[in-house]
Amino acid sequence: ETSRLGTGRHYDQHPNWHPDGQRIVFSSDRRDSGFDLWELDLATGLTWRLTHEEGDETEPAWSPDGRDLAWISRRNGQWRLVLRRRGEPATDLVVTDEPMAAPAWRPDGTLLTYLRRDGGEYRLDMVILSDPPVIRPLAAQQDFFLSPASWLDRQRLYYTADGVIRLRSINAWQSEEIPFRADAGMLAPRSPGEEPPRQLTVTDAPGHRLVIRAARLFDGMRPGYRNDVDILIEGGRIAAVEPRREWPDARVLDLGDVSVLPGFIDVYSALPASSQAAAGLQLLSFGITTVVDAGPERGYDAAAWEGEQMPGPRLLRAAPASLRPEDGDVRPSLVTLPAEGAGGGDRQQVQYWRDRGVPVLSESWSTGFHIGADLFLGADTLPASPQGVQYQDVRVALGAGPVTMVSGLADGGTPGLSALFGTRQAEGLRQPPDIPRRRASMPQLASETSTVAVGSKPNGLPAGLATHAELRALAAAGLSGDQVLWAAGRNAARALGLENQIGRVAPGALADLVLIAGEPRARIADAANVIAVVRNGRFYSVGRLLDRRATVE
Repeated sequence: ETSRLGTGRHYDQHPNWHPDGQRIVFSSDRRDSGFDLWELDLATGLTWRLTHEEGDETEPAWSPDGRDLAWISRRNGQWRLVLRRRGEPATDLVVTDEPMAAPAWRPDGTLLTYLRRDGGEYRLDMVILSDPPVIRPLAAQQDFFLSPASWLDRQRLYYTADGVIRLRSINAWQSEEIPFRADAGMLAPRSPGEEPPRQLTVTDAPGHRLVIRAARLFDGMRPGYRNDVDILIEGGRIAAVEPRREWPDARVLDLGDVSVLPGFIDVYSALPASSQAAAGLQLLSFGITTVVDAGPERGYDAAAWEGEQMPGPRLLRAAPASLRPEDGDVRPSLVTLPAEGAGGGDRQQVQYWRDRGVPVLSESWSTGFHIGADLFLGADTLPASPQGVQYQDVRVALGAGPVTMVSGLADGGTPGLSALFGTRQAEGLRQPPDIPRRRASMPQLASETSTVAVGSKPNGLPAGLATHAELRALAAAGLSGDQVLWAAGRNAARALGLENQIGRVAPGALADLVLIAGEPRARIADAANVIAVVRNGRFYSVGRLLDRRATVE
């Protein structure tokens, strides 16, 4: 049987058993002062706070006799390996400007091992608990998984690096690989489904031909900018992308030093609880031209945002995978599986929607892999090393193919979040009084081995602004400017089965564009400097959208 130990209202992490088996120490943000260490008594359910320091205290580890506690502390841009002996004040064993992780005790309590980043990679060090403490390197130049070493006895320890399990004697120069084998069945290749991919249409398209001219174009298909090109729009679609020339039969908007991108796509969002007219203007002002609503039903009419009278993004629907549509119902663009449960019923649900060409998003990658989901929520939860090596069973199960993760990364610690609330689009949006932090530091994503699409619902921020918070979180997680923009463009379109229709600036694609003052490839914060948006071939300045929103409200 399983039972919940936490309250469910806070982000509790890094649990560690006390040697007596009756208590658990963990890290939590439940006092809104950063992550602190707490202890839980299993018999009574009582909790008490162990640390009251500034910054974050994470990854606690009890000594083998249960008398002493070690943990990682981060404050003022420095990491500390901290030791508190019973009845004594805490002391810093190691202080560094580089991240540290995964402390582990030797069985006799005489030393601690820990991982420490040294430049671009981690190394395994140990600190001998003498007076004064002595630091010695144990292993380096390996791709360590960020988990504690496991001591077999006083002389030997196990750890994982370079995708394998290794055994090391504390006095040896080399480690040896431990043979390991597991049967991991490969998923059956995805069938094309019984229904064709969804075709997006343009309704009430403008009658004139329009040319968008700007200094830079990020077309969403290749890295880098294309300079000095014209984008011809006709009938709500992109008709041509060519070098600058004269267009005697079209209206030309020369926007000068501006970057043009495909309109932003949010594949897992929650619409605002406001009037539909105000919500559409709000989302467009942030450059969101396609949104998949996975939040509470607001009763919005998707067709209403397709015309000029009530502008808004393309509204697609998400639905629970357990849903069975009635005849005449609109086919959802995405279905979701909850994190709990992985029974045969879930597998049948996945196959049902696959046959209908609808992608399936699982809220848990571990559940989703086993039942064949297409997308997995939580880009930071895919097990991978700092250099991007996935666990071998995941790679086997996927046929060594890329993994599509929906971001859901942004939280109260996302860099630049307060600046987002200072943008002109955010004027009038209420900043939540408490934006919780879900992690002590931003994870580094395995960008080489997985594909990320932007999904903002988990962060709980106002719609539109929430999407830009995800862009900033992805940049903080180590993705390049191209990769971040692809996450809100071509990756998101591909995840929805709409790859050739949106998320790119190319002939035949729908004319959904966002025009930005700045260079978002170099500075992702510039992505919020939206000056105009093109939706279904219609041009809207942000000033006009915000004026209309104020009037509607």
